[in-house]
Amino acid sequence: MCAFSAMLGLGIISPFLPEFAREHGANGFWMAMIFAGFGISRGLVMPVVGMLSDRIGRKIFVAAGLLIYSAISLLYVPKLNVYTLTLVRLLHGLSAGMIIPIVMAYVAEISEEGKEGATMGTLNTMFYLGLGTGPLVGGFIHRHMGADSVFYAMAALGAVTFFIVVFFLPDIKGPGAEKGVGRPSYNTLIKYNLVKAVLIIAVMITLMMVVFMSFLPSLADEIDVDTHHIGIIISLGIIIAGVLQIPFGRYSDRLSETGKLMQIGAGTSVGMISLLLIPFCPDFTALLGAGIILGLGAAITMPALSSISVSIGKEAGMGSWMGMLTAVMSIGFILVPLISGVVMDHLGIDAVFYVLFMVVLFGGLCYFYYIRRRMMGYLQG
Repeated sequence: MCAFSAMLGLGIISPFLPEFAREHGANGFWMAMIFAGFGISRGLVMPVVGMLSDRIGRKIFVAAGLLIYSAISLLYVPKLNVYTLTLVRLLHGLSAGMIIPIVMAYVAEISEEGKEGATMGTLNTMFYLGLGTGPLVGGFIHRHMGADSVFYAMAALGAVTFFIVVFFLPDIKGPGAEKGVGRPSYNTLIKYNLVKAVLIIAVMITLMMVVFMSFLPSLADEIDVDTHHIGIIISLGIIIAGVLQIPFGRYSDRLSETGKLMQIGAGTSVGMISLLLIPFCPDFTALLGAGIILGLGAAITMPALSSISVSIGKEAGMGSWMGMLTAVMSIGFILVPLISGVVMDHLGIDAVFYVLFMVVLFGGLCYFYYIRRRMMGYLQG
C-alpha cells in the first residue's frame, strides 16, 4: 500500500498537462518542469534516506514520508500557476523519496533465496499499479467530478496508509547496523561492471516510461484524443507492466545470473519498439497498442533487474543500494521532461520519441558492453 500511494502521485497529473498548458500558456519547458519537479527532489533525497535507514531504522522515514505526502496532496487544490505547481511537485517528490527506497529495502530483505524475482515482482506490481492508476483515476474524475476530488482522495489514501504503517509495520535496520559493519561506498560500487549495467538499464526503462507518461498526452491531444482516453492509454500500458511482474519474476527465478541479464536485454528491446511506433499512431486504438508493447517490455525487464539488485544490496547494504538505484532512476524523471520539452518546442512532438529512441539504443549498447565484460570475468571496468 505504501508503494501504491507513493507512485499514485507521480502519474495523476499526466492527463491534465496539455489542458493545463493551454490554460496557463506553459511551453514545453514548463510542462517538463511540472513533471520533472517530482523526480528532482525525489532523486536528491533517496540516497541520503537509504543510507540513514541502514543505520537508524526504516519505519520513521516511511511514516514521515506518508504524512508529508498526505499534506502536500491538499496543496494541489488551490488555483496554481506553473511556478507554484512546480514547487508543489518538488515537495511531493520529496515525500515519495522518503518512501520508495525504504519500501524496496524492506521487501528485498524478506525475500527468500531463489525467489527474489517473484517477491520483488510483487512489489513492482504495486509500484506500477499506483503509477498506472494515477492517470486513469485522474482522467476519469477530472472528467466527471473535477480535479479537486482527485487530490482529496490522494490525501485520504496517504493518511490511511500512514496510520497503518505507524501501528502495524515493524521497524528494522540494515544487517550489522549496530555493529558498524563496513559497506562499500558509492564510489566503490560504481566500479563494478554488474552495477554499471544495472544502473544503465534502470535509467533506460525509466526514460521510456517517463516520455510515455509526460509527452504522449501532447501527441494524443494533437490527434484529438480526449483527456479520458489519454488516461486509459497511459494506465493500461503501465497496469500491464504491473500485472505481468509476478509471472515474469517467477520465470527469472529459474534463470542463472546470465539468463537474467539476457531477460533484461530482451525486455528493454521490446520496450524500445514502442518509441518508434508512437509517432506513427493515427488514433486512440493504435496508441493503445503501442502502450501495451511498452508495458510488456517493462514487465519482462523489471523482475530480473530487481532480482539482481537484491543480490547487490545484500553486499552493499540494502537501504544504501536501493537509495542509490532509485536515485539514479530519478535521472530519467528529471532529464527526459527537460530535454524533451526543449526538443518539442524546436522540432515538434514526434521528434521527442525519435530522440529518446536513440538515447535508449545507446544505453542498451552500453549495457551489453558491461555485461559482456562481466561474463568474461572482469568484475570491474
